[in-house]
Amino acid sequence: METTEAKNGITEAANKAADRAEQKIDEAGMALKERIEHARDLVEDLRDRAEMAFHERPYLLPVATGVLGLGIGILIGSRLSRLIMLAAAGALFSDTVRSQIARASRQFLQELGQNVEREEEEEGTEKPRGTEEPSKVPT
Repeated sequence: METTEAKNGITEAANKAADRAEQKIDEAGMALKERIEHARDLVEDLRDRAEMAFHERPYLLPVATGVLGLGIGILIGSRLSRLIMLAAAGALFSDTVRSQIARASRQFLQELGQNVEREEEEEGTEKPRGTEEPSKVPT
């Protein structure tokens, strides 16, 4: 038979272990509550930013909804959504490229015209072809 002191020693050790476990549980609970509060703050901040953005730029909501729908369609693997996406991207790309090419060609032609005018002014009046002196004609 065990003595009362031995039983009390085991009971005291069990009580100490239970107290430590409760203390760790309380600390974990507090840390979890802090994380929950931090997550709520982040969500509220994100919600406020989204409200401000949608209020300042009302076109963002339909665009975001369309992008979300298109993303879901692509994830599902619908050939129709891929076709629509590629057609829209092609249209945007062709508009962008077309405007860039038009702008570059316009600038090139303007610069070419200016260079020709400068060369004509520097050379003075041009002589018609075939009127050069025979010694200056390249062979």
